[in-house]
Amino acid sequence: MAVTHNMKLGDVCSGGVTSGYRGWLLTFMVSSMLTTSCAPTSPSIVHEPPVDVRPPATTTSVELPKVKLSEDLMYDILLGEIALQRGHYDKAAVAMAGAAISSGDYRVAERASSIALRAKDYARALQTAELWAELEPSSTKPLQTIGAILTAQGRLDEAEQRFKELIERGDPNVGVVYRRIADLLAQYEVDGVLDLMGRLVASRATDADAYFAQAYLADRLKNAVIVLQSLDKALSLRPGWQEAALAKFSHYATQKDPDSARQFSEQFLNEYPAASKLRLHYARYLIDEGKRELALENFKTLAEYEPKNADATFAAALLSVQLDRFEEAEKYLQRSVELRPSNDQARLYLGQISAEQEQYEKAATWYRAIKGETLYFEAQVLLASVIGKQKGMTEALDHLDGLHPSNDDEQVRIILSKEQIFRVEKMLDEAKTLLDQGLVQFPDNTELLYARGLVAAQLELIAVHEQDMRRLLEKDPKNAHALNALGYTLADQTQRYHEALELIDKALKLKPDDPFIMDSMGWVHYRLGNHQLAIEYLEKALEKREDAEIAAHLGEVLWVTGDKTRAEKVLKRALKKSPDNDVLLTTIEKLKQ
Repeated sequence: MAVTHNMKLGDVCSGGVTSGYRGWLLTFMVSSMLTTSCAPTSPSIVHEPPVDVRPPATTTSVELPKVKLSEDLMYDILLGEIALQRGHYDKAAVAMAGAAISSGDYRVAERASSIALRAKDYARALQTAELWAELEPSSTKPLQTIGAILTAQGRLDEAEQRFKELIERGDPNVGVVYRRIADLLAQYEVDGVLDLMGRLVASRATDADAYFAQAYLADRLKNAVIVLQSLDKALSLRPGWQEAALAKFSHYATQKDPDSARQFSEQFLNEYPAASKLRLHYARYLIDEGKRELALENFKTLAEYEPKNADATFAAALLSVQLDRFEEAEKYLQRSVELRPSNDQARLYLGQISAEQEQYEKAATWYRAIKGETLYFEAQVLLASVIGKQKGMTEALDHLDGLHPSNDDEQVRIILSKEQIFRVEKMLDEAKTLLDQGLVQFPDNTELLYARGLVAAQLELIAVHEQDMRRLLEKDPKNAHALNALGYTLADQTQRYHEALELIDKALKLKPDDPFIMDSMGWVHYRLGNHQLAIEYLEKALEKREDAEIAAHLGEVLWVTGDKTRAEKVLKRALKKSPDNDVLLTTIEKLKQ
């Protein structure tokens, strides 16, 4: 088991990259406009405004009716509103309907119709809505309401006539009309509404918006066949329409059909590479699916088409770091800082990459450039490690002593940083003493327990190691790293192989793709004499992570099983990359003897 200190990368664009995919129907009302931090900043290939499905508001330029506020009218209005507030919807509907009839005011009729609908008094709702239509003949809102009431009553033929009248009113954006109708029909669980929508769409058979609205309704009614048929028709009528493409992709995603989701997205994006909204959703979906390589390629393409898109650039940077593509990561991180000068997170990663490449002066420059309160302390802690590489352990410890932690977590962070400096200098006794003192101050801190357990294992203090890991596992039984550490140590330094196998197996089930747990599994199988199984696990581990200790283990097993040529190849490759690794050097010396 290799002990590493990896970068803290967090989620890529997670609001949500990795929080699960949100279906298209949830964002239909705003025309699938992205609202996450990864939203593209440049215009999409669809040059049209977001669709507003709300009924048009009455403008102040319309001359309002002049109504004398008599005592009877005032009484009916007050009675209706008070009854409504108290939850007596039936009484409210009766009173407000009376007010609408006596006033002849379309505003009161609209209010009366709304209250009657809420009371499910459809007869009175229809009566007041018809009155509203008479009093405000230029408005389409009463037609929508009448259609909704008739639909709720199951009078679909009559509703169809009202909706056709609404469509024929000549609204310049017929797509808005169809989407309002679809939304109204979706609210009522009445048989035949999808057929009704089909007949309305047939009257505009060449209108892509009509088919898109039909797809929305079909999705709400869970009719997948009509969803896809309608979206395909919309895309054939308006090729390259990104909103419809995003809806189709999202349908496949929510239906848990990853093959179709990928096939459709890649085909569409190949034909329309600048489709930024779809590409962004698809890239985030790929992260959720664990396909980081493909997600990275899509974020890179998005950053190329939208060079000022700071979120896409930063996402490409993070994925590059996660995939150990540090050269690419550095390029995108630097661009992220240029696009968004406040991005201290990018500076932190740039410092870590520089330190990993032993460019310590460059790393120190990036860390010192971080002034924001959120990451300042973290940057200063990481700077201590760089100072240690540049000027030595004493200077690094002095730097840490000069920090002023504002809470217990920051105090623990300083202790762990000092302990790491001691371990780098191979001062394991001093590291353990520091951790002993830390655990007196913070006896239940799991990070300190884990760190002392690792140091104890290096000092071959098996009892201390086991005590700390068991205590940690009491607090967190599903801590894969603690399970792995204990299992590996028992396999490496004792003969309790079967117990070790059980612990590592639990860890691997929790983190099946972790290369260091795979390494431990290979090592315990080696100890058990299962050499072929050991080689399989170790090869998978090394394929996922080129780590010196994993290479040392694989090299030893290959050597012992007689494949010395391959063993030498593995060990030489690792030695070239990590010439100072103690485990690797010790293994090579042991095999020479």
